[in-house]
Amino acid sequence: VEEASKSDWKIKFLPLTLCEPVPSDIKVARSQTPKPITQLANEIGLKGTEFSRLDIDPATITWNRVLDTNDRYLRKITVGQSATEKGRVRETQFDISVASEVMAILALTTSLADMKERLGKMVVATSHSGQPVTADDLGVTGAMAVLMRDAIKPNLMQTLEGNPVFVHAGPFANIAHGNSSILSDQIALKLVGETGVVVTEAM
Repeated sequence: VEEASKSDWKIKFLPLTLCEPVPSDIKVARSQTPKPITQLANEIGLKGTEFSRLDIDPATITWNRVLDTNDRYLRKITVGQSATEKGRVRETQFDISVASEVMAILALTTSLADMKERLGKMVVATSHSGQPVTADDLGVTGAMAVLMRDAIKPNLMQTLEGNPVFVHAGPFANIAHGNSSILSDQIALKLVGETGVVVTEAM
């Protein structure tokens, strides 16, 4: 049996009519009413003592949003006032990027694996019982490592005299260690060899 050639194929496109706008995933999620944690634990066969809950105290959240603009009016803000946030109003603030703990970690890290471990240990809040809550507890360590995988690479530039220079990281010295990244120093030392000289910045 010979197959029909492609020129013989006839494709008929059926019209697609949406009866109503399709709601977004966020709208669908917010329209649901979550079950109490204890009820959910019972449904899957867990006892109350076996079910782990972060129980974050919103007043203790130390993980602030960051922005590369120094605007003093953003040093104290209120979030969660929208009706869709269901009353989760709290005070927080914006930090500038160089003042963030992530910037400090970037300057100290020696590899992607080391950076991932350091990011996971960041304390972002405490529970109502006073226990620290880390980025690992939130399950966001891997996502942060993916976002930072390119930032870990030093930038090669040059001075006005034509000398090579690595520009990488820059945590504030008044709140952190204030040095260029360890990775850029290690690369520079390897490039100049045993007889070369590397000048680095540290506060």
